[in-house]
Amino acid sequence: MQQYLVALIIIMAGGVLAFVTRKSRNVSTFLGAGSAILGALVAAWPVARVLLGRADLPVLMLQFPLGEATLKLDAISAFFALPVLCLLIAVSLFSGIDAGHDKHAYDGWLFFNMLSASMLLLLVSANAVLFLVAWELMSVAAFFTIAYRDEIVSARSAGWKYLVASHIGTAALMLLFAMLAAQSAGFEFSQFAAAQLPSGMHSVAFLLALFGFGVKFGLLPLHVWLPDAHAFADAPVSAVLSGAMIKMGFYGLLRILMLLPAPEAFWGWILVVGGLLTGIYAMAMALAQSDLKKVIAYSSIENAGIIMMGIGCSLVAIAWKQPFIAGIAMIGALLHILNHAVCKGLIFLAAGVVYHAMGTRKLEMMGGLARSMPFTAVCFSVAAVAISGLPPFNSFISEFVIFTAGLHTATIKEPTAVLLAFMIMSGLALIGGLAVATYARTFGLVFLGAPRQAKRREISDVIPALRLPFLLLLAAIAVLTLASPWIIKILQSVVLVFMARQTEFTAASMQIESLQAPVVIVVTFSLALIVIVLAAWQIRRRFFSAGDRSDRPTWDCGYAAPDARMQYTSSSFSQTIVDIFSAVVRPYKHGEKVSGLFPQNASFRTDAPDSLLRYLFTPIFSLVDRVLLPLRAFQHGRLHLYICYVAITLLVLLIWKVVVI
Repeated sequence: MQQYLVALIIIMAGGVLAFVTRKSRNVSTFLGAGSAILGALVAAWPVARVLLGRADLPVLMLQFPLGEATLKLDAISAFFALPVLCLLIAVSLFSGIDAGHDKHAYDGWLFFNMLSASMLLLLVSANAVLFLVAWELMSVAAFFTIAYRDEIVSARSAGWKYLVASHIGTAALMLLFAMLAAQSAGFEFSQFAAAQLPSGMHSVAFLLALFGFGVKFGLLPLHVWLPDAHAFADAPVSAVLSGAMIKMGFYGLLRILMLLPAPEAFWGWILVVGGLLTGIYAMAMALAQSDLKKVIAYSSIENAGIIMMGIGCSLVAIAWKQPFIAGIAMIGALLHILNHAVCKGLIFLAAGVVYHAMGTRKLEMMGGLARSMPFTAVCFSVAAVAISGLPPFNSFISEFVIFTAGLHTATIKEPTAVLLAFMIMSGLALIGGLAVATYARTFGLVFLGAPRQAKRREISDVIPALRLPFLLLLAAIAVLTLASPWIIKILQSVVLVFMARQTEFTAASMQIESLQAPVVIVVTFSLALIVIVLAAWQIRRRFFSAGDRSDRPTWDCGYAAPDARMQYTSSSFSQTIVDIFSAVVRPYKHGEKVSGLFPQNASFRTDAPDSLLRYLFTPIFSLVDRVLLPLRAFQHGRLHLYICYVAITLLVLLIWKVVVI
């Protein structure tokens, strides 16, 4: 445990030193990136030992003036530390190398390292007060990383939107912990687990936790901060926010569930239905976006929906006393958390490289980049295929495990079991289909076809040194794919820690070995598919690529003067699907649709701001603003009147204390 704390100190101290030496960019980058990588490597050792069952790290007690707080690294904490450490190494390496070649590269190391250290501290906090302190440090640090480009109005707006949403969620968490502490002897999680809540209050505690943590991982309709935050943050920051920070919401939810008694079945139903609606809504919105990073941001919300469905299925199975289904559903959710973190880190870094090369995030201005940026195109395509849940990559396996849980659910004798199985299996199919359409559209618009602007001739791929973090993430995807049968066995120990209060749920009752056999078949199929694709590519390259054909246009129906404007746009590619979900997406339409055989001058485009932000939150906050507007007269900047307010408040409280109490 001491080694883990040393890692936190290294990361935080490096961020502070990077800020102190910020006038020397090279020194600041070396200290910031170097300390982040070193701290992650130091923390990786105790995390790996706990996950492999090689160590039972001691519990540490930190002494504070107002009490003491417990630090504990168990299997669940160690598991959620994995995506943080993996992305911390890859992203720090990317930013550190990029800073040496680009003066505009991200260099806000103080808040980046603070964000990373606070997430790692959060994972070992076994005290409610320390947990909330780490949670708030993480939220504030994330705000400064999002709004780092404060000269951009949109970046400042995205940061404030995130901060408001985060603090609304924190208010729910404070109420939750206050309710648990009122029935306990203190603020330690171990004391919360022994709390005797009144009848019905367990469900209230669950709903408060779902709201408070759901803000962080993007539960519908609490997701509205996420698309703008990911879009306007720098690519390394977006990778950490999406791949690691939103996972802290799932960690918090699972940690609270461990403190409550056996879950009610309707808790799981709420998560399954919420995850299904979240995933479908996110993909429908993603298909209507013309901003590259917003498309990827909505994909994060979609994958959060899939994870929620897995956790929800597990909770329902626990309530129904079905240990096998509960175990594999939770394993699928945890495996998808890890898979999504790696894939999303890779795709955000690739999107950052594209943005740097093009100077825009607009899909309408891209095209044909695969010729000038082949390495980036390969990385983006691998991440896109993986994150869409397609074989032969890792996310397909985690979704397959959740699908298997849904399939087994249909075999149990419960009145609503078939309905639950149908929702999970059909939901995964629909969300997966929309994800494939989204990334086929995105990859095609960015990397295929003809370039849409003249700047394409100045574009070049990433330098060789900058390819190292991409290769590390590609290697992580390969490991998570090929080693998934053994990873499932490790995750079994994590699930057993989560279900420790359910005495009938043991390793024998879960029968995880019966899940490994089909997963091995899936991995074998995936490996064979990779070999076939690589062999076909080599055969084509060697025997069927005579002459350079890269400058020849595709078949254009005999048209004599093909032009980039003849290609599909982001709106036209997804118009059919967006029209199906038009009641949800509610896109703005600009111009008139092109009609006739020989149109002269016509233009048409669509735009789709978040529907829930437009029609739910904006009216609510506008109403609140109008109601509170008269109170702004009290905020006048006069110190003596502020002191008067304080004195009046103290006097009122004193009278209330004497008279009422």
